[in-house]
Amino acid sequence: MIPHDFQADRSDALRRQLVQLPAAASQPMQTRNTRSHENHARLDELSTAGRKHWGLRVAAGTLAGGLVLGALALGLTPEDRSEDPSRIIPALTQPQEDADRLPPGALPALNGAGIDPSKTRLLGHSATIRYYGAPGAESSTPGAPSGKTICIIPVTAAGASDTLGCTLLKTFESYGLKIETPDRTEAGWLVVPAAVETSLESVKQERGWLQQGPNFLVRNNR
Repeated sequence: MIPHDFQADRSDALRRQLVQLPAAASQPMQTRNTRSHENHARLDELSTAGRKHWGLRVAAGTLAGGLVLGALALGLTPEDRSEDPSRIIPALTQPQEDADRLPPGALPALNGAGIDPSKTRLLGHSATIRYYGAPGAESSTPGAPSGKTICIIPVTAAGASDTLGCTLLKTFESYGLKIETPDRTEAGWLVVPAAVETSLESVKQERGWLQQGPNFLVRNNR
């Protein structure tokens, strides 16, 4: 009888443990579920913050990209210098020197040409003529293209001048500006700075051409 009662007692004790185990285990599971929920909530917060953070970075990147593209767009539009005389006579960006000033006897040649005497610059010279360049007046000849001009003033060894030659700045690249004596033995030719070599090549069959300035050629074949 004693063993039987012992077995019964053991069985009853085991059943009680089995009944109590789920109840006891439920509390830690509930705690784990709660913590899991909290972790998910925290991950959601981090994810939202991350999305906001990345959203700001993307927005900033887009703005920066827009600024770069805007700068590139501005850089693609070159400045219009077609009527800037200093692109043909670079010395115009510097103060006028004594050698650049026309002698008093040559000043009458400027009458009606719209040339400021303080803007003249010495281009070059031959044995008998000094050549000066300067911005000229606005050309408005009826039936002809209009615009700002650039001029050459030849001055004799005696310091006098009775003529000058001008051309439009915006079409200067087509040929430059050449001025000659009536007998065509003396000439001065102002060209764009980048065209000096090609211009000399084009007149290599003509006697007497020399480069007298950065972009000024002189011919004297007397």
